[in-house]
Amino acid sequence: MKFSKLLASLFILFIAACSTPQPTPTELPTQTARMITATRARTATATNTVTPSATTAMTPTASATETPTTISTPTITPLPTASPTPSVTPTMLGGCAEIWQSGFYKMYADFKTTLKRFDCMIVQASDVVIDCDAHTIEGLNKQGHGFWIRRYGFPILQTPNNIEIRNCFVKNARDGVFAEAATNLWIHNNDFSNNYDDVDNRRYGIFLGMAEGGGIRLNHSQNVRIENNTTSNSAIGIDIRESQQVLIKNNTAINNSAWGVSLLNTQDSEVSYNTLRDNVRYCTWGNGTVGPGCDAAAVILQDGASRNVVKNNLITGQNANGVFIKAHGVRCGDNNTIQNNKITDVMYNAIEFSFCKDNKIIGNDISGSLDGVWFGFSTNTTIADNIIRNMNNHGIISYNSRDSIVRNNQIVNAREGIYFYWDTWNAKQFYFLTPTPDQYASKGNLIEANTLRDNTVAGIRLTNSIQNRILNNIFANNSKTVWVEGKNDGNVINGQ
Repeated sequence: MKFSKLLASLFILFIAACSTPQPTPTELPTQTARMITATRARTATATNTVTPSATTAMTPTASATETPTTISTPTITPLPTASPTPSVTPTMLGGCAEIWQSGFYKMYADFKTTLKRFDCMIVQASDVVIDCDAHTIEGLNKQGHGFWIRRYGFPILQTPNNIEIRNCFVKNARDGVFAEAATNLWIHNNDFSNNYDDVDNRRYGIFLGMAEGGGIRLNHSQNVRIENNTTSNSAIGIDIRESQQVLIKNNTAINNSAWGVSLLNTQDSEVSYNTLRDNVRYCTWGNGTVGPGCDAAAVILQDGASRNVVKNNLITGQNANGVFIKAHGVRCGDNNTIQNNKITDVMYNAIEFSFCKDNKIIGNDISGSLDGVWFGFSTNTTIADNIIRNMNNHGIISYNSRDSIVRNNQIVNAREGIYFYWDTWNAKQFYFLTPTPDQYASKGNLIEANTLRDNTVAGIRLTNSIQNRILNNIFANNSKTVWVEGKNDGNVINGQ
């Protein structure tokens, strides 16, 4: 009996010795611990959530009836991640680390990545706060990520939840932050500039399809706040893909070669109160000439990015385009609202979209670009209450679109204030379009109560555009008031 008890005791001791403890953060590489006074410290006080007040117009009916602009339900704003209370003692970080445990982590030094490890801070846990305390992570040759938020767990992968990153500087990396998936993520008061860019020192690169690298990149994320960051001098400032309910607010994105802010197949999100300037690249165009543009933009909504609000942004300087809703051979984003933005001196189009429906362009102040609003193959578009001045070409131009409402806009000093037209199109190039009996006729549009002044060719022009109503517009000092040419069946025109 005593021998049996002895065996049992030995077995228990053996099991305890073999058990694996919970891993703690691994710092790579180890650096000399030193306390550095933060000379670039930023305020990191958590603020209350500000509910967006997106205002959009009602979707027009097929007959383009006279429906007043109304206020719709605002985009859902993510809740902030809770900051730790001052009594929480942080885990101090003096080098790159893998974070496997919940907690409050704080950097006390600047550090660099190495050839052995391009990715610096790897987060594979939930309920994590990282405060860089104004210290810098410097990448190596623009490879790897400053912060990499990864799914974790085996055999069932878990998505990191409740993550906060604040007061950080990341440069010379591929991305300042890369999240392969996250929920309840808060990224604020950081500078993720001077990261990967695919152009040379002349800002010359490829004509844009997709681009990689930059300040903040999120995939498959939900309920996110990105606030008060600077993301400049990279390919993309803020890059959101396949995500929902993302608030991008009060950020600065300057001199990125592709886009200041990009939403790709992202829904129910908001881009507001950001400063976006000089986001452009040069490339070789189809005719062999080298020039700027190349589908770069201050803000781009791509590949099904729908039900988003882009409002109250300041878009200035030499952006290639202002706000661009684009599709790569698939349907573009529907039911987006572009509202109350100030867009000046864009090289090409202040606002552009094609192959869309139910988008709303409301209350923007646009000046000094090629075209104010350019849209094609679109249905049920509302363009209302905008001020458009000093265009080099058109105030509003529509190609093969129908059932639009263009109401109460002021358009001054363009070639043509408003131009709706139909033209042939290449079925092979637009292979994704479903054929229609009328070949996407320009028809059924309402152009009403606009003020058109000092336009050098015409106030309003229609070319092969049918069954439209032009009502109660105000014209002053235009070369022509209303110019109609080509097929014009069923148009109703008054108020000239």
